[in-house]
Amino acid sequence: MKRTNLILFAFLFSLVAIAQGQKVKVACVGNSITWGHGIQDRSKNTYPAQLQQLLGDGFDVRNFGNNGKCAQDEADDPYTKTKEYADALAFMPDIVIIKLGTNDSKPQNWKDAKRFKKGLEKIAVSFSKLASHPRMIIALPATAFSRAWAINDSVISAGIIPAVTQIAARHKWQLVDLHTTTAPLSRLFPDGIHPNEEGAGIIAKTIRDAIREDANRPQVTFYTELGNIVVELFNETPLHRDNFLRQVKAKTFDGVLWHRVIKGFIIQTGDRLSKNAKPGQMLGEGDEKPSDRIPAEFRAPLYFHQRGMLNAAREGDEVNPEKKSSSTQFTIVMGSVMDDAKLDRAQQRIDEWTKGTFKLSPEMRETYKTIGGAAHLDGSYTVFGRVVSGMEVAEKIERGATDQNDRPIHDFRIKKAKITKK
Repeated sequence: MKRTNLILFAFLFSLVAIAQGQKVKVACVGNSITWGHGIQDRSKNTYPAQLQQLLGDGFDVRNFGNNGKCAQDEADDPYTKTKEYADALAFMPDIVIIKLGTNDSKPQNWKDAKRFKKGLEKIAVSFSKLASHPRMIIALPATAFSRAWAINDSVISAGIIPAVTQIAARHKWQLVDLHTTTAPLSRLFPDGIHPNEEGAGIIAKTIRDAIREDANRPQVTFYTELGNIVVELFNETPLHRDNFLRQVKAKTFDGVLWHRVIKGFIIQTGDRLSKNAKPGQMLGEGDEKPSDRIPAEFRAPLYFHQRGMLNAAREGDEVNPEKKSSSTQFTIVMGSVMDDAKLDRAQQRIDEWTKGTFKLSPEMRETYKTIGGAAHLDGSYTVFGRVVSGMEVAEKIERGATDQNDRPIHDFRIKKAKITKK
């Protein structure tokens, strides 16, 4: 088995198609704001369509909105009676975003909070009990700036928002406050109720940011002689997450060295053969079989190779054209701040490695210009987590002297790895 390293130089690659693993399925459940009432070119400009663009090809975002629909079964137009509701359940989503309540504020529909909570909870629970065990995100209704269609923002504020908040808290579901987000944006709601394309884009970005901030991510602590490094694993890369947790439970990382360090780039570990390695011994070949590899799970531009991210090491494309990850070896991206010229060169390398299929987004470029990272790896390596504390420990390892094979001359070892948050 050839040495498991990140690829640093361009070379000829196989033309075999890349298998990127299963996409994360996102169901957008809601009313006319979700459906896109008044939006020009709904295929591109509704909030679900713009969310798809923001999340990238690693996600499959579907619009299950239906005009005028309510959470309550007793209302004049219940969501539970729609084909979209049945289709959304059949979709077996990994993430569900529920945005209902605006039409429940109409006088013929609003009776009391108890009835509304019963209806909304019924819908949300039906999704939470799916075999796909989706992550639940509940959105507060957008601000209503007019009484069009008899919609009443006073009822939304005083009745619906407290009810939605209580349901989310009871079930420990994530809550997204679109009401506060949209409150200063009346100019983007031409009819006072529905956002235009720009307003839908702001809703999409707010939900994208909520997806990024997942409070339910498992965490692992690495105990070293220099201090502890705590990492969290992304739920949107479940194959890598579950494999990593299995390796921690199997004590794979207990005693391994940080065997490969390149300043301004990465620190790498996870080679089981490093546990008893002699001084100066070249490491990185590992003891894995090809069948141990993990299918790629590319989630850029949601997660990419900015400083502090966990990156799965892998063998090169000439022996691994599907870009599958090592099951044990990984890196912490240290990286460097990049200017436009460096990012342009990184994009050229990305174009070679991905046959032109992946482009750095403006937001990614801005992050690399301010926070730093290793942009040339995007589109070819899986990012599956990030450091939440202990980057100063990683920096100490990064500063250590290394030999000609990038192995630190002083052995930096993970004494123990432990799951510290499930």
